[in-house]
Amino acid sequence: MNNESRIKTGYPHLDKPWLQFYDEKLISSPDPKTNVTEYLKMKNQGRGNLIASSFYGKETSFNELFNKADIAAKVLNELGVQKGEVIMNLVPNIPASGEIWLGATEIGAISDFIDPRPDTMDVKANAKKVLELVKYEQAKYIIALDKCYLGMLKPIERELKNLGISTIITLNASDAMNLQGKVSYLKDVIAYNDLRNAKITDASVEKLKNYQAILEKLKAMKKENKAYEEAVKSSPLRVVKYEELVKECTHTYYVKNVDPEQATYIGHTSGTSGARPKPIILTNKNGISTLEQLIKGDVAFKPGEKALHVLPFFAPFGAYDNYLLNLVSGATNIDVPEFEISEFGYLLKKYHPNIIMATPAWIAALPNYKYLKDVDLSCLSTVIYGGDSMTAKDEEKVNEWLRAHGSKAEVEKGYGMSEFCGCGTYAQGKYNQAESIGIPLPNTTIAIVDPNVEDKLVPLKFEEGMEMLEGECAVSSDAVTNGIVHGDIIIPHFELDGNSYIRTRDIVQIDRNGILYHKDRKDRSFARVDGYKIKPHEIEAEIEKNSHVKYVRITPYFDEARRGIMPICHLVLNESDLSDEEKIEIVKEIVYKQIIDNHDMSSRQIPAKFKIRENMPLSKNSKIDFNALAKEPLDGSEICVDVKETNLTVENINIYKKQELTRKLKK
Repeated sequence: MNNESRIKTGYPHLDKPWLQFYDEKLISSPDPKTNVTEYLKMKNQGRGNLIASSFYGKETSFNELFNKADIAAKVLNELGVQKGEVIMNLVPNIPASGEIWLGATEIGAISDFIDPRPDTMDVKANAKKVLELVKYEQAKYIIALDKCYLGMLKPIERELKNLGISTIITLNASDAMNLQGKVSYLKDVIAYNDLRNAKITDASVEKLKNYQAILEKLKAMKKENKAYEEAVKSSPLRVVKYEELVKECTHTYYVKNVDPEQATYIGHTSGTSGARPKPIILTNKNGISTLEQLIKGDVAFKPGEKALHVLPFFAPFGAYDNYLLNLVSGATNIDVPEFEISEFGYLLKKYHPNIIMATPAWIAALPNYKYLKDVDLSCLSTVIYGGDSMTAKDEEKVNEWLRAHGSKAEVEKGYGMSEFCGCGTYAQGKYNQAESIGIPLPNTTIAIVDPNVEDKLVPLKFEEGMEMLEGECAVSSDAVTNGIVHGDIIIPHFELDGNSYIRTRDIVQIDRNGILYHKDRKDRSFARVDGYKIKPHEIEAEIEKNSHVKYVRITPYFDEARRGIMPICHLVLNESDLSDEEKIEIVKEIVYKQIIDNHDMSSRQIPAKFKIRENMPLSKNSKIDFNALAKEPLDGSEICVDVKETNLTVENINIYKKQELTRKLKK
C-alpha cells in the first residue's frame, strides 16, 4: 500500500497512516454484549484441558479455572454481594486472586485491587492509607492475603465496622500449594539467599547461611499463622478464610450480569497524587476491547505456551496484559506472588517460560546475570517490556544475548497507561524500530496535540517537508476509562473531530508511517526499576518542608546494583560546613520524617541516593536545570539509602556513605 495516499490532511488522527500495517478486514471495533469472564470462556472453547494456571507446580486446567470462577460467583452471591458493589482486594499473584475476580465479574461486582505491599514499616500508617481508600472508593467487602490482613487491616477493624463492613475474607498463598509446591517455595528461599551471598566461597559457611534462611522463613511463617489465629479471635469483624466460604456455600444459582458497560475492575496508577493513588475504573467493554485489539494486532500468544505472571493485579498492565491476555490466548499463567526484584533472571532459570512481560530494567538486566550464562533459552518465544523505554543499544544487547542463548525472540514493547487497560501501542515486526513504541493498536486512535494548551485539544499536523511530528499524545479508544469514580471526574475527556480523547502527558514523535517514539513526560515523571512511577514534584514538595532544606530536585539515575532506574535527590541545605555525620543525620531525618512517617508517601518514593551540593545548576532562564542534573554522573560523594525489599515486602533501611562503609569493611 502506498502510504502517501494516507497522508491527506496531515493530521495523524484523521489520516491514521498506521493502518497500512493491519489487515483492514480485522480492524472493525468490537461490540461486546457480555462480561469479561464469559468472553474468556467463549474464546477458550475446545481448550478446556489446557493448563490455565501453574503455581509452584500445582496446575489448573481451563475447565477447572472457569469452574472455580463460577464457584467464586456463588460464594460472593451467597455472601450478599450486589451488582455494582465494590470488593477491595489486597492480594498478590496467586490463582485464587484471578478466580475470585472472574467470579465477581459474573455477578456484576467491581473488584478494586490495591497494592498489597505496605508503603512503610509503620503498621498504623499503612492501615490509615487503606482506610482512606476504603472510604473514598466505597468498598463494601474486603479480600486480603492473611499477612496483609495483619499488617494493613487489623489496626482499623473498628473503623471498618463503623463503615458497614462486616466480613473480611482472607487468602493464604500456601493453601494453594501442594506439598511439592511448598518444598519448591522453600528452595526459592535458599536460591535467593545464595544470590544475595554470591561472594561466599566457603561451602560450609554458605550451607549454614542457607540453613539459617530456611529456619528464619519457617519461624516467620509459624509466627504469622499464630498471629493470624489470635487476631481472628479478637476481631470485631467476621474474618473467614475463603476456603471455608467455599465449603459452606449452598447456593447453586446466580444471575449473570452481561452488561458491557458494567464496571468490573478498579486499578491504580503507580504514582501517587496526594494522599492516595489515583483509581482507574474499567468496564467489561474496556477489557474486551483491549483484548480484541491485542488479538487483532497479532500480540496474542499460542495456546499452551507458558507465560510468567509477575506484574501485579493492581496495575491494569498486570491485570489485562499480563493475566487476561495470557488466558484469552489459551496460554498458561505461571503465577509468581513474590520474588527478589534484583534477581528477575532467576525466574527464567527456574520456569523456562515461553513468554516474559516485564519492565525494561528487568529485561535489560538479563545479560548481566552470571547464573544465566549457560542456560538454554530456546523456549523463549516472546519478550515484551512496557512502562518505560529502553535505549537502542540495550535492545540490541538483549537481542544478541537472546540469540546467543538459543532464543528466536526479539524484544517487543508496548506503550500505554492504566487509563486504557495498560496497552495502546505495540512494536513488533516491520514497525519495531529501535527506541520506538510502535503503532496504535487496531481500534486505537492517537492525536498529536499542542502540549502548551491545557483546556482543549489543539491538533498538530505534518507540514510540507516534515518527516517527524512532535507533541503531546492524546488517545481515543473503547478501552479508555470513562474517568468517573463515584461521581468524581478523575480523568477528564476532550472532544476532537467527533471523538472523545484523554491526554497522556507524554511527549511523543510520530513519523509519516504512523510509528511513534516516546520522548519525555510533561511532569518529569519516570519509572523506577520495578515500574513504579516516580513523580519528582510530589517528593520534592514533601522534602522542601524539612527545615534544613533550601533547594531540592529529584532526577533518575541508573543504579548498577539494582540494575535499573532509581531516584536520586539533589539537595542544597541551609547550613554549610557540615560534617559527613551531620549530613547523614539530615538525610535520615528526611527519609523518616518526610517519607516513612508521612501517610501521604510511599517507601517506593525514597530516593536511593542523596547528593548534598553547594548550589544547583541554572538554565538560561535562571531556573534550576533539571536536564543538567539528570546528566551528572555519580562521583562517590552521595549518601546511599538501601531499602531491603521484594515486590511484596519492605524490611529494613540502611543509610550510609559508600566510602565510609568500604573503609569499615576493610578493617
